[in-house]
Amino acid sequence: MRLPFSSPWRIIQLLMVSEILWALGEGLFFYLVPVYVQELGATPSQVGIAIGIGELILTVVYLPAGWVADRLPHKPLMLGGWIAGLVGVLAMAGANSWQTFIPGLTLYLVSGYCLPIINAYVARMAGPIPLERAFPLLSASYALGGVLTPALGGWLAHHWGLRRVLLISAGLFALSTLAALFLPMDPPPERSGHRSVRELWQGIPWRFGLALLGLFAIGQVGLVLLPNFLQQAGGWTKAHLGLFASLQALGIVLLGPVLGRWDQGRTRPLGLLSAWGLGWIAFLLLLVGFRYLPVVIGAMMLLGGVYAGYSLAAARILRLASQETRATSSALVHTARSLALTLAAPAAGFLFALQPAYPLQVAWLLLPLAIGWTFWAGALDRKAEAVSSGRGLGKNGRDL
Repeated sequence: MRLPFSSPWRIIQLLMVSEILWALGEGLFFYLVPVYVQELGATPSQVGIAIGIGELILTVVYLPAGWVADRLPHKPLMLGGWIAGLVGVLAMAGANSWQTFIPGLTLYLVSGYCLPIINAYVARMAGPIPLERAFPLLSASYALGGVLTPALGGWLAHHWGLRRVLLISAGLFALSTLAALFLPMDPPPERSGHRSVRELWQGIPWRFGLALLGLFAIGQVGLVLLPNFLQQAGGWTKAHLGLFASLQALGIVLLGPVLGRWDQGRTRPLGLLSAWGLGWIAFLLLLVGFRYLPVVIGAMMLLGGVYAGYSLAAARILRLASQETRATSSALVHTARSLALTLAAPAAGFLFALQPAYPLQVAWLLLPLAIGWTFWAGALDRKAEAVSSGRGLGKNGRDL
């Protein structure tokens, strides 16, 4: 199986196909999960617990999974994520109560442990393709698969029931997994002598990870209850909110590859910072024009750049990391993203209770400080990068 997809661009293209198929399947059902769990008999608080269990486990698992991946070939560990997600959605389809639905949902959420391992796999196999170009392409592929499917999934669930929708999603997940099976096996990780735990620890860009945690948390304060703000303050309907979600996905598709090119070869993460700069502009537009459809449409497109920025954060941290800690370092980005949401959600809820516009206002005021911190923490040391990236292997550098 190695020959047909051995070139770096073939690998990226195959991953893009797999990403699109997975996003098509996930988009059909994921936004309906809270409603379905409630229909199975759960109270709103139990719905939150059902979703929170998987997210909490995933946050804890990211770094250990990355540590293991830095010591083993990546492909088998990646495939474990695909298979776990497929089994999880089949378990959800077979559930007849919210209690039996939780194990499948938890398994599906925890299958996301493979995302930083996929990033490290791409870094290992990308050859001359810059990571700042490869990761936004994969992120855009995933977003493209999810542009229209939420609306389609709602229509199918209304007419056929969500159980049948979950089975359709399982079929798409199976095709996505099949595409991933054709990926070539990556070589075992190379070790440059016997490095101590302290040296490996120092190879992980903790400072940049902490800066990302601050950036993501401040951004999520403005994002996590944005649909509630638009519905309550702007008077927009659920149909409008679905449209806005699709516009964000379209923004990822259009802006992600452009922002990635701005990061290529840069000592500072200009594309990543520009992505969050677009988010800062979007927050301002929403604060002053949340009742005007053209303004909201423009803001939602710009917010797509923010979500594309997550893939650029993954690309940057792999530039900063030593070759022996790439999977762990990539896991640090995902841990920061999950932990940021955990911290931001209650803060946004408190602010929203005081005044629906407060979360957006606080995020808009603090975001420039977080961008400045990330600008400082994300600077590349050219000499260190040349050593850690293995230039002899031709690796120049997905947020899935």
